[in-house]
Amino acid sequence: MKPANPEEYLKKTEHAVLHLYQGLASCWAYYERALQFWDVTKAGQPLSPEKKANLDLYLKLAGKYLDLKFSEATFAGSILQVAAMGIRYFSRNETIPASCVRIVPPTTSNAIAFCVGKELYGLPVGLIIYAARNQYNHWDEKPHDVTMNVFGALSNIFHDSILYDLAFDISNPSITIYANEVLLAVLGWNTYAKYEAEFQDLLSRARGEI
Repeated sequence: MKPANPEEYLKKTEHAVLHLYQGLASCWAYYERALQFWDVTKAGQPLSPEKKANLDLYLKLAGKYLDLKFSEATFAGSILQVAAMGIRYFSRNETIPASCVRIVPPTTSNAIAFCVGKELYGLPVGLIIYAARNQYNHWDEKPHDVTMNVFGALSNIFHDSILYDLAFDISNPSITIYANEVLLAVLGWNTYAKYEAEFQDLLSRARGEI
């Protein structure tokens, strides 16, 4: 049965989303442990036997984290799926804001409901979720225009970032699912508490309450 309001939707999905965040944390934990053994900010460190052993541990744990990136992306994509369905249920938006005119063609009616929320990097949060959710659910297909446009905008924004310069390039052959990059780097929803607070704000804006 469809939840009657955003509060009920959050309550009914809380158990599942909490477990998804636990999954995310289980992946990231390997890299957190890796950083205990090696300072990645100090290049060219002299390698004593002890530091060589620490570097080996760092590489082992960091490698394990990289092996889990697909799982991390799957956890993140599932969280964005829950968020996208909440927006679809409760958004009352029927217009394309000025910030989205070049991103959302007027004929793409199913994206209009997602042109809601506060803006990050010049894009409504709802539309960022829409594009990331679509790329996650259809990662084996060619992205449609709105998804391409959103990722193109993000790619331009992060072009000069050392960490994320290629994280939103939809043609990057090293990335299959981009959901974790969007959830963590763009939205900053790295904990359930942050997700809950930001999602409540988003749904309030989507319903015209803010």
